[in-house]
Amino acid sequence: MRNGAVPERVGKYRIDHVIGRGAIGVVFKGYDEQIDRPLAIKTLRPEIFDDIQDPEGFLRHFTAEARAAARCLHPNIVTVFDLVEQEQRPYIVMEYVNAGTLENVIQAGALIPIRQVGEIMAQILLALDHAHGKGVLHRDVKPANILCPSSASIKIADFGVARLDSLDMTSPNGLGLGTPNYMAPERFLGRPADVRTDLFSAGVILHQLLTGAKPFVASDLPELMQKLLNERLPSIMTLRPDLWSEMDVVAQKALARNPEDRFQSAELFLEALSLAIEARPSDNRPPLDLTKLSRSNAIDASAKAAPEPLGATMAARLSPDAIDALSRTLARWLGPISRFVVKQAARETSDAEALIGFLSRNIKTDAEIALFWQAADKLLREDLGLASARAREAIRDAEIKAAIEALVCEIGPIARHLVSREAHTAIGRDDFYRRLAEKIPDERAKTRFLALRERLGKAN
Repeated sequence: MRNGAVPERVGKYRIDHVIGRGAIGVVFKGYDEQIDRPLAIKTLRPEIFDDIQDPEGFLRHFTAEARAAARCLHPNIVTVFDLVEQEQRPYIVMEYVNAGTLENVIQAGALIPIRQVGEIMAQILLALDHAHGKGVLHRDVKPANILCPSSASIKIADFGVARLDSLDMTSPNGLGLGTPNYMAPERFLGRPADVRTDLFSAGVILHQLLTGAKPFVASDLPELMQKLLNERLPSIMTLRPDLWSEMDVVAQKALARNPEDRFQSAELFLEALSLAIEARPSDNRPPLDLTKLSRSNAIDASAKAAPEPLGATMAARLSPDAIDALSRTLARWLGPISRFVVKQAARETSDAEALIGFLSRNIKTDAEIALFWQAADKLLREDLGLASARAREAIRDAEIKAAIEALVCEIGPIARHLVSREAHTAIGRDDFYRRLAEKIPDERAKTRFLALRERLGKAN
């Protein structure tokens, strides 16, 4: 596919026409003539693929992702049939589902009966549990990726394809991000995705199905980060008084700021939700027709929605002056090529911590990495106006110093880099100490280290 031209065929599959375009991906309506079956075939837009620095590495990683996704054979997951490499580009061949999306159901504004909310969430969570059991994460669970092929059933789309849309594979750190309003707090801080990040996204969907609103509404990314990292989630009963406390407990746990406080598996999430729904009588209203509501806004189910404004990359969010300043800072270690490296990294990351982590891989020693983190973090936060978007319990310089001194004796010189990194990515002080303690192999030493939190907290 050169210069945006639609290929006549991809492998053995006929290409009929384009059915969707996003900022990054393009979806074709295809056809398998051998078995008389329509298909959805997705790939990167050619101009995006041309920007990837290591196309061979991308193809290797993406092939592995697609193969893993193809193992997810579940009634609530859109099936991946095949992966075709043609002209050094990957094409994902998927089940074609002619249906609207759960996003349209939510936007229609209808109040969904509680028991039907439970049925929708059960299908989502059973699908996630199946995928997670096979080691497959989605990374971009949201209503726009959930199709409604019948009046009561759903299918999650884009398992194995979410990484393509987030360009996750283009980053050595694997720090591609999903849709901001559905992202877990730790993803904003550059941590890798795990099962609990998918479950946080499912929690946002539960909140929307119950109340018609997202948990946190923000006009830009800094405001969203501020709310996620600092504000307590309001009770769902403030938005829908006919709900009850058992449901609120489930919603609060699903959307807990710290991953350790959330449901640790889709199975546990579903069990708690089922018990909450059965705790009190649900309304007797008949279920709504998901198919009818999902088509109310008339968008093709196979097409990806355009990214939300909050999903802009750092290249779009940083000023030219900030790019220049960051390049000059990195030039201390990389020299003249630093500007190119910064520009490339900015195109592949969506938050300050991910960008700094990406760039710091080019610096050799832990001490120098710590210096770069400090300078780059200050520069970017000033440019983005993120000074207030830190966790409420900021990590003080005295605590950072004490933590380094304590850890050096246990794990060696790498302690400086680890402490610096965790100080920037921790969700509060408890999280900071707990994550560092996990690096200490000796249990007694770990207990002594955790005691620092209490001792230094009293000195605050």
